[in-house]
Amino acid sequence: MRDITVGIIGGGACGVAVLAELMVQLKIADKHKTTKILLIEKRKELGQGLAFSTDQPGHLLNTQADLMGIHSFEPNHFSLWLKKHGEEIKSEVKGGNPIDESYTTRRLYGDYIKEQGKHYLQEAKEIGLEVTIVHDEAIDLISENDRWLIKFTSGPAKKVDHVILAPGTPKPTDFSEFDELNSYFGFPWPSEPIINGIPKDAEVCVLGSSLSAIDTIMTLTDSGNHGKIRLFSLDGLLPRVQPKDESSYQREFLTLSRIHQIRRTAWRQPKIKELFRLFQQEVENYAGHSIDWKNTRRKGIPADRLLEEDIRIAKTGGDAFINILYDLRYESSQIWDWLSISEKQRFKQWHGAYWTVTRHAMPLVNAERLSGLFKSGRLEVNSPMHQVRYDRDKEKFVFEYGNGQRHEGAYLINATGPATKIEKMRSTLMQNLLKSGVVEDYPVGGILVDPDQMEVISQKNPHKNLYAVGHICNGILLDVNAVWFNVRCIAKLCKHITKKIQHGGSS
Repeated sequence: MRDITVGIIGGGACGVAVLAELMVQLKIADKHKTTKILLIEKRKELGQGLAFSTDQPGHLLNTQADLMGIHSFEPNHFSLWLKKHGEEIKSEVKGGNPIDESYTTRRLYGDYIKEQGKHYLQEAKEIGLEVTIVHDEAIDLISENDRWLIKFTSGPAKKVDHVILAPGTPKPTDFSEFDELNSYFGFPWPSEPIINGIPKDAEVCVLGSSLSAIDTIMTLTDSGNHGKIRLFSLDGLLPRVQPKDESSYQREFLTLSRIHQIRRTAWRQPKIKELFRLFQQEVENYAGHSIDWKNTRRKGIPADRLLEEDIRIAKTGGDAFINILYDLRYESSQIWDWLSISEKQRFKQWHGAYWTVTRHAMPLVNAERLSGLFKSGRLEVNSPMHQVRYDRDKEKFVFEYGNGQRHEGAYLINATGPATKIEKMRSTLMQNLLKSGVVEDYPVGGILVDPDQMEVISQKNPHKNLYAVGHICNGILLDVNAVWFNVRCIAKLCKHITKKIQHGGSS
């Protein structure tokens, strides 16, 4: 019987986590000597994905260290690594909290991922598991008799039995009409083109106001830019601010038990209106009094005023909104799975913006830096943005926003964040897979996968043994930007592949 080969496409954080978990499961199942791993990463080193290859000191993780380990059942693996390195990494740990609760720089986390990659490659040699690394870009997959042919940009194609798609953070194709312009930067990462391409005294316009925009602001200020920074976004909402310490509040209304009652008594999936009513009850229970819900709206309120209030709230332990949503961390994916496609779409339409800025809040240290920029007059947020175009005669971008307002700027950075729809992802591989029907887009975003084992589903082009993890699953799943969630998904897919190998190879 021939050996089985598993191909991992992507060698960033998810790719390294897949390598580590698959090795553990194969060794325990005693299948490590009859299985081979082909790891495909176009960059020179493992762990150099866009999100964590940055050198900028202001690019911080938005999740505390004790949830960032690459092992599903050891979430504190990263914080233990930090403690082991002690004084040498002290300057990279921000916020003044104990290491477990701290927010480190992304570049330090990138060092951790690279070290783990090297460690498991060495472990593979010691246990006799053959791991081959191909430094090339995978551009297509062809299904051949339940095996997969992986095609590359330059090198020869490779045949494997199982494929795991872990391509990382996809750049968006939005505003691609500006790509040819030297004054336009289509993504905040890597940061070097921005640093080298924009004069230090230049005013800079930024599309978006979410976490990607915060990273962009940090890139500019850390690299010595002292010009004005103008953000243009649809809703004008900055991320909220994470409390210094997590709340110990225990939910009573917005719980899996309450939501499951709807399923078993009404014999249907829950509706967003029902979930929001439970959320309202929870907030009022937390606050100890009724809430004037009209006064909780944030859109239309100046961003600097909201930021100052959010900093004050964060320093005093957070409020009902942020603490309840953070307490939902481990249950939100199950609630999302219980919703129909139409209810998921309603959630994004009705509550998506507030969920995003609250559940994906920024560390306090960065919030205080933004506050300083607002106070000095160097930062402003403009919304809603209606249109941006390029005036070739003036060599400037023209923004139309707000109530008929207009602005012209010479430099533009697209910080609207990763693409959610597959057709908007700047990836030759994903576009080819979509075109051939190997993957199908999910109406809410990303591709269609089975969330229980992370296997890719396609009715147009039925196949076996293709898996996916990370942002490309952003519609079926909810927390795909969280490492702790992705490693849980990785543990499930590795278990499924290992069982298949145990019970008959690739079938």
